[in-house]
Amino acid sequence: MDATEELTELSFGIASMDRDHAGQLGLLNDLKAAVRSGVPDSLVDTLLAELVTHTNLHFLSEQLAMKLHAYEASESHFLEHQRLLREVQNLKRSLAAGTATDKQSLIEALHSWLVVHIQTADKTLAEYLSTRAAQQAREER
Repeated sequence: MDATEELTELSFGIASMDRDHAGQLGLLNDLKAAVRSGVPDSLVDTLLAELVTHTNLHFLSEQLAMKLHAYEASESHFLEHQRLLREVQNLKRSLAAGTATDKQSLIEALHSWLVVHIQTADKTLAEYLSTRAAQQAREER
């Protein structure tokens, strides 16, 4: 599946969430390409730092939405976010010490984890938020 197909499959009709996911996946793809082409570790570190910053902002946005809309599964979703951030920290340490092949494998594993998270936990959250928005719209009529 190419990047465009992946983004289409992972879009849920909530613009901010879809935009954040596209950004995360784009940064991961940039990171993958950089490692594959053998760029200096300093550039890899910069890309990884950008991914961490983007991901933190996205998680804060989701966590705010979960609180504002009384999302019942917010605790488990938050724990998933914490798990991903730990994985990114592990990736950062491993990238500093690993071979190019190791780096590619680690980035691919992180990409897979992110896609699964988006397809499951984020999809469920998006459906919940869409339902809440529809309910609020009906109540305002």
